[in-house]
Amino acid sequence: MGFFVGWKHPRFKVMLCVGLVCMFCAARADAIFTQDSSPTSQATQATQDSQPKQAPKKDGTAFTHPLLQGVGQIFSKLHADNFIQLESATSSEGKAAQDTQDQPHEQVAKNDQKGKATRNQDTKPKVLLIMDDLSQFSHIKSLRALDLNITPSLFPRNAYHLATPQIAKQLVKTGRSFMVHLPLEAQHFSQKELEPLKVGISKTALKSEIAQIKRDFPDLVYINNHTGSKFTQSKADMQNLLEVFDELGLKFVDSVTTQHSATQQIAQQQQRLIMQRDIFLDNQSEVVYTKRQLESLIKKARNKGYAIAICHPYPSTFKALAYMQERLNAELELVSPGELEAFLIEKDTKLYVRSSFF
Repeated sequence: MGFFVGWKHPRFKVMLCVGLVCMFCAARADAIFTQDSSPTSQATQATQDSQPKQAPKKDGTAFTHPLLQGVGQIFSKLHADNFIQLESATSSEGKAAQDTQDQPHEQVAKNDQKGKATRNQDTKPKVLLIMDDLSQFSHIKSLRALDLNITPSLFPRNAYHLATPQIAKQLVKTGRSFMVHLPLEAQHFSQKELEPLKVGISKTALKSEIAQIKRDFPDLVYINNHTGSKFTQSKADMQNLLEVFDELGLKFVDSVTTQHSATQQIAQQQQRLIMQRDIFLDNQSEVVYTKRQLESLIKKARNKGYAIAICHPYPSTFKALAYMQERLNAELELVSPGELEAFLIEKDTKLYVRSSFF
């Protein structure tokens, strides 16, 4: 009865456990002595005895009592069983194994980030932002100062704009797209330095003019109109212009300088994709006005998934674009004319749907 009562006492349990451990250690020590007395151990000991004896290490590891060795081996077993990763994490094999395990997770994370970036780009509205009336290298320098993918539209080469073909070559070398800003006859507007193509021009003369532009700009693909409120209303002239473009491998982007452009009618009749401007950003050369128009551009692009905006190299426009560039890049994907056309074709867009006129 006293034994059972004593068993319940905590000290008895501790003493019993210590006794068992000591018994096990003693048995382990006997095994060590037995191993040392075996023929193999004796031969090894003889070999060691024949060699010069070294002084014991100062750290005390030169000799360990067999009883302590037994205890150490017990706890090393416990350590190895319960903390397997502790040693392997510092070994080269462990590091390699760890790298192998971590790599898929890192790769998945990277792929996930890339996937998110791609999805974000895919879901952003596509916007072609054109800057018209460019004719000087200083314009391009100001454009490059902006962190925005803006497509410059250059005036054709003439006595007043001799440098535009060289500007185009420089843009192409740096991987930038460009357009040509073709003067067409307006109803109530004229510029001495820009002789427009006029209503009633013969198709032969029209082709000669456009072919010269193509020679001056061999990498040219996209052309938009400068003014042209009178010319673009003439269905016959616009049909001739589009036919000449087809023959020379060019494509027309309508700046929509009038509500009555014949482009839309021709596009519907021919089931032809002709891209058209949705919004002018700087009809008023004021920073506040241009910022409001940029806000409107974002809304228009969100509504239909794409848009075309046109601006000009005014100081106020550059200031407004610089102010808004972070938001524009965050909410829109600014693309080249070719990229927008490819996007529309991929979406099987037969007719360009433009926003309400203004």
